[in-house]
Amino acid sequence: MKQLRERLASGLPCVGGWLGTSSPLIAEAMASCGFHWVAADMEHGQIGVADLPALFAACQLRGAAPLVRLPGHDPILARRCLDAGALGLIVPVVQSASAFADFATHCLYPPAGRRGVSLCRANGWGDSFQDYLGFRPLLVPQIETAAGAAAAQDIARLDVVDALFLGPYDLSADLGHPGDFNHSDVVVAMDRVRSACLQAGKPSGIHQVAPDPAQLQARIAEGYRFVAYSTDIVALRAALGNPTTIVESALSS
Repeated sequence: MKQLRERLASGLPCVGGWLGTSSPLIAEAMASCGFHWVAADMEHGQIGVADLPALFAACQLRGAAPLVRLPGHDPILARRCLDAGALGLIVPVVQSASAFADFATHCLYPPAGRRGVSLCRANGWGDSFQDYLGFRPLLVPQIETAAGAAAAQDIARLDVVDALFLGPYDLSADLGHPGDFNHSDVVVAMDRVRSACLQAGKPSGIHQVAPDPAQLQARIAEGYRFVAYSTDIVALRAALGNPTTIVESALSS
């Protein structure tokens, strides 16, 4: 976690993988691609709390920091993910600084916050109990609505925030233009979030869903520094293409 936070603070890009499946083998394979972090998607993926320890171990075996994209703002679930060993949380649909500040207290131990204290996987079931009491997870609010974009400056200024992460599909849908990332309303909202990050001295992030190296390079050129690149399922489908079409084309030629 120290290396990831230092890399973000230095302005260097941090590129992450995105897991929607609960296979530790897929997690390890993804981490072995050189990602700085890998997020287990508990919002849209098929992943439960019981899956997390094996996924985290697989990621860390290959040097990737394990993160979780939460399905909502449930503080109990956030605590369970952290207890399982998550080094950071990506929190969806954040729309105000006050709401996120309150949520963040559940991710920090007293006196800084209200996280419950226990012997858990994250502290080696007590072996590193004292050291872990000072642990501060990477906290990344996800901006996915017009309200969130409007409040981005206040959210980015929170001390507990490490980066802001754009959800382009949900943001475009909330603005009435689902999937149209070039629509002026969407462009303005995304620029507002990037500007808020620059003013607060925080990295901006985005999910580059298509596994296209040129598009990944474009996101970096645009100034994004916390970038999720594709997903396990999207990358698999893109790599396989449509074998039936390929075979039929070969037979007809």
